[in-house]
Amino acid sequence: MNEHSEDNALPLLTSCEHLSTPSSSYDHVTELNLSNLQLMQIDTFPFEQFPYLRSLNLSHNQLTSINPDWAKSSTNTIEYLNLSSNKLQTLLFLQDFKYLQTLDITDNLLGKHERFLVLDICPALQHIIDFNEEQIHHDQVKFNHLLTIIESGPFTIDLHNFRQRMIDRIEQEDIYSEFSRSPLGNYIIDKRFTKLSLQMETSLTNEFNFSLKISADSKDLFQPIKLLRAHHQTNSQLRSLAVHMCAFEPNTPENILATCGGYKVCFTNCDACEITHLFEINTLSSVSSSTTGRKTKNKKKITQMDHFTCLCWIEINHSNEDPLKILAVGATNGSIYLLLPKWKLMFAHIELPNSSIGCLTWSSNNPYLLAIGSYHTVRFINIRSYIDRVQSFIHKQSQPTTLFDCDDTSMFVNKVSTTHVYNLYEGIGPLINITDLLFYPLSRDRSVLLVSTTSGLFLIDYQEKQCQSPVQLALPKSIWAVSEHIVSLRLIAHPIRLVALNILDLDQIYCFNLEQALESQQIHIHHTFSNPYPQSTAKLAVFSKANMAAECIVSSQQGAFYYHRFQSNTHDQQVKIFILPNILSADINESYLCLTTNTNLICIYKR
Repeated sequence: MNEHSEDNALPLLTSCEHLSTPSSSYDHVTELNLSNLQLMQIDTFPFEQFPYLRSLNLSHNQLTSINPDWAKSSTNTIEYLNLSSNKLQTLLFLQDFKYLQTLDITDNLLGKHERFLVLDICPALQHIIDFNEEQIHHDQVKFNHLLTIIESGPFTIDLHNFRQRMIDRIEQEDIYSEFSRSPLGNYIIDKRFTKLSLQMETSLTNEFNFSLKISADSKDLFQPIKLLRAHHQTNSQLRSLAVHMCAFEPNTPENILATCGGYKVCFTNCDACEITHLFEINTLSSVSSSTTGRKTKNKKKITQMDHFTCLCWIEINHSNEDPLKILAVGATNGSIYLLLPKWKLMFAHIELPNSSIGCLTWSSNNPYLLAIGSYHTVRFINIRSYIDRVQSFIHKQSQPTTLFDCDDTSMFVNKVSTTHVYNLYEGIGPLINITDLLFYPLSRDRSVLLVSTTSGLFLIDYQEKQCQSPVQLALPKSIWAVSEHIVSLRLIAHPIRLVALNILDLDQIYCFNLEQALESQQIHIHHTFSNPYPQSTAKLAVFSKANMAAECIVSSQQGAFYYHRFQSNTHDQQVKIFILPNILSADINESYLCLTTNTNLICIYKR
């Protein structure tokens, strides 16, 4: 039916203002011409009565509005739609036209962005006719550029100001000025926000909410407040780059979080939910600008495969001064970088030949000592010369704005003193790889280093003037008969030196007394708690409190983590929490929980 002479249909379909619903079906109709009828608005349209309708002509009417929900009652199969010579100001009503291929909007009152934005809601569109000319190619370029802006980082989701931040970012481009006035543009932003915020909100499942109502105090609730994507360098890495590790700055009320992944180290103020600054490893390769704007040389060129893998905070105390907070970061290229976040400064680059840094830790007993795990080797290095040099620089400055001499820094590469080197693999049996390190000071001049590996747990009794051979602590037979691959280890309770082990393929986290193990060189299990993710290689996160209380996060690559709480050496709470998938690391402090994923996400939860 393509003429108005169809007597049965037309009286039921049209009036001067509305199209009402007919009482019968028109299965034979594939084309419908409703032009030149003086139609002013459409509230509903009987698409269900025209199951095979492919072409609809509404041109040369007085249409000022069409209800955005006019096609929601049933699926339409419209492929050609002529809206020319009307008075329409938006195309939001096309949101349910998923089969539309050709659209004619010549001679309307559309806003400046409505035409190209229709590409978002009509995925099959191949032709856009305006001013009686084809516009699809120009509109596609403009739409693709908009998607680039939306997807570019650092990407953040803020449940409170997402809309305004996104609009501000878009309107920075002149071609998208006044974007906020577009009904279709606002619809697209709302749709995107709803989709992403639901990923956060629905991550707290009914099971979790039910558990919280029964057993959790309000102070232990984790509310998702922000997701950030900041470690990528290109759009292709936006959702595929791994953020390997995160750690909160210790002993500070400012809730500063450090994360490493790809070529970047990012610092996030969790209170403001903003990334304050970052360092990029590729600015250190060859000869290029550093983050301070000076030139620095790097003898080893960073390859495409190199990336940051691990980090740890270092705290240097001064008399009558605030402690110096330093971040040490390890990379697969065998380099360690020392950063001073407060001054936004990279002040040291240490190269370890034939190495790939897998983990590192710092001893509070000796603030100038770093322990580094690479393959099956543990190195202790003394960074005193770097610390003295940066302290001298700071003392000369009144404000954190003066440039550090990065040229001179290159002279210190490989000048660091290696005090001891321990090789845990003797060439017999399965190859050993180091997975985690834990320093514990026994006295003022004595520390022990626990080394977890793929073949058990080793202990190095470190004394600066002595070289002790590593000792392997014997695991109970019930454990080693199944697996000796220790994923991570953390100190649970400081006064009694209770250490937790996460062992691959075992469904329990095992806790043992460190002092007892030192005496007997054997591990005696004092306590266990559930590990529902025995295949996960994500490391434990622990937050120790006063009175022998602690919290532990056991996470997985399957998109969930378990929260455990201990009080006086007893386990009194276990809550399962679902979030975004592929968790790689976690850290927790008094105010926040942070998780990172292999999809370039930093997930911030607030208590």
